[in-house]
Amino acid sequence: MNDQSQKPLSAPTPLASSQSTPSSSPPNPPESSPERQARGEARWQRRAGRSYAWIGGAILILLGVVFLLQNMGIPFLANWWALFILIPAFWAFVAARDSYQDKGRLTRGGAGLLAGGILLTILALVFLLNLNVGMFWPVLLIVGGLVLLGTAVLPE
Repeated sequence: MNDQSQKPLSAPTPLASSQSTPSSSPPNPPESSPERQARGEARWQRRAGRSYAWIGGAILILLGVVFLLQNMGIPFLANWWALFILIPAFWAFVAARDSYQDKGRLTRGGAGLLAGGILLTILALVFLLNLNVGMFWPVLLIVGGLVLLGTAVLPE
């Protein structure tokens, strides 16, 4: 027995004339308050004067000094490679400062960046000064716990 209970698929219908085709202009953004616009403009003006190009030059100079001192036989640092740990720490401090300047107060995000910079700096110092890592890892845990407690009371 042949069951014909299934209906055949119908051909797709063309778009109705009431639907619009995508245009080249973006949709209108929602209206924002003048205060928000003023804050955004002030933020852009503060950022316009910042130039971080000097950081790359400073890193190259620092590396050159390290290699020159080693080539001259002057003992510098046994674990000079740990200086590279300070690069993200520095950027974390810069981002925390920028967050503070943008918001006008320390927020959870800014505190997290600041804490990350502090933790990386402590870790770099442990390696640079050739300290026993086994002795200092609890310090990292303590600082991490203090950060979690501190950021819990800060506003978003």
